[in-house]
Amino acid sequence: MMKGKAWDKSLLLALGLAVIAASVLFSLKAQGFAGRFVLGEASPNDELPETQKPRSDIAKSLVEKNQSWKNSEKGVSGTAVPLFVSIPLVEKDGQVINMIDPNSPPVRPPVPNAWLMEHNLDFLNAGVLSQDPDSDGFNSLAEFEEKTDPNDPKSHPAYAAKLVFASRQQELYILKFAAKPDPERFQINRVASSKWPQGKNMYLRVGETSEDGQFRVDGFEEKRAKNKVGIEVDASVLKITYLPKSEPHELVRGVDTQIPTYFAEMKFELDSQFQQYVKEGDSFNLVADPDTKYRVVKVNEASVVITFQTGSQPEQTIEIPKK
Repeated sequence: MMKGKAWDKSLLLALGLAVIAASVLFSLKAQGFAGRFVLGEASPNDELPETQKPRSDIAKSLVEKNQSWKNSEKGVSGTAVPLFVSIPLVEKDGQVINMIDPNSPPVRPPVPNAWLMEHNLDFLNAGVLSQDPDSDGFNSLAEFEEKTDPNDPKSHPAYAAKLVFASRQQELYILKFAAKPDPERFQINRVASSKWPQGKNMYLRVGETSEDGQFRVDGFEEKRAKNKVGIEVDASVLKITYLPKSEPHELVRGVDTQIPTYFAEMKFELDSQFQQYVKEGDSFNLVADPDTKYRVVKVNEASVVITFQTGSQPEQTIEIPKK
């Protein structure tokens, strides 16, 4: 019990000392109050001190003024730097290229930087021009060259660009002007060939068409000429039109005349199953492009000439080299 009372007395003593120390501190601060707050002397003419009005007017004008920031424009040189928008810069061959400056060299030539930016293409990728973002079968370089949208599968170059000329095949139609049995008729033999395995003997007048529908007799010219051993023989010429191609030909008496019909072996890069042998002058279609009519105009040894037309659009002509 005695120990508990001694503890209470010690606590009261500590509190008393703290109160005394605080009183002394406040007394000292009160004594320095007059030195801290000294009134300045009044102006003898009762003049007011200079105000900060000019400075406040400047601040007011800045606040009241409508502040605007014009972002830079892609493809326009010398425009302002965008606010809160990073400028696309590319380091290439030791040179820093500003992608929105039209005077900067292209990072993926021959395509301008503005075109890459406009279509949101990955210009940091070295193979960006060979990519096909819209999966329409045409890479970005082809879309740029044909002025189509690389991000829209409905906007793409003509499918004719994907046609492949694989080979030239031919069929022979062989005729022989055999004789002139009377003043009006001509004896013409169709010689057997792979396309026409059965030979045929025909008698026709000028203006008549052959039974197989392949040619028409247009005229006759009587001639004589010396053969290889110097003997003069009948070299009369029978003029015909080969109807499948509307081509004029001359049949010399007693000589086999070969009239070739050429076929183009066509393939399509976007369809591995497509393979057609199209006869010169005939038309064909693509499953991927049903509204366009394609026609083989001329089949050369090393190339094929094709026309194509979609709806009422103008007909276009291309020449495809053989691969």
